[in-house]
Amino acid sequence: MITLNYVMRVNAVSCIAFGLIFLLIPQDVVAFLTADIQRASADAAKAFTMLGIGLILNGLFLAAVSLKPLPSKSLVLYFSITDFLWVLASIAILVFSQWITTESGQVVTLAIAVMVGVLGYLQLIKRKALGNG
Repeated sequence: MITLNYVMRVNAVSCIAFGLIFLLIPQDVVAFLTADIQRASADAAKAFTMLGIGLILNGLFLAAVSLKPLPSKSLVLYFSITDFLWVLASIAILVFSQWITTESGQVVTLAIAVMVGVLGYLQLIKRKALGNG
């Protein structure tokens, strides 16, 4: 059976894994996402580095909270809201921006957004199923 703690741990691993990718190889990430690499500035790589640090910290926080037998509703809500914001930001970037211009980058961005949205939703419903506390 899939538990809240399991979903939160999967989410934590995902955050930490992508955070490490963004932190360790930001230029490669930019090159994967942007067809016109000459227009992609060093600022884009710096942005991914900072995003990587944020994802790693969020993943560590998620992992720590997932160790509690009954994580608080407010923390689960926090993590789910941040997941949903990630989904909205990803969609907005794909629709309104030219930041992600490669087809493979667009497909991967959309796939990650779906995964993050599912994790956020599962966290909410699994926490609700546990009742008060």
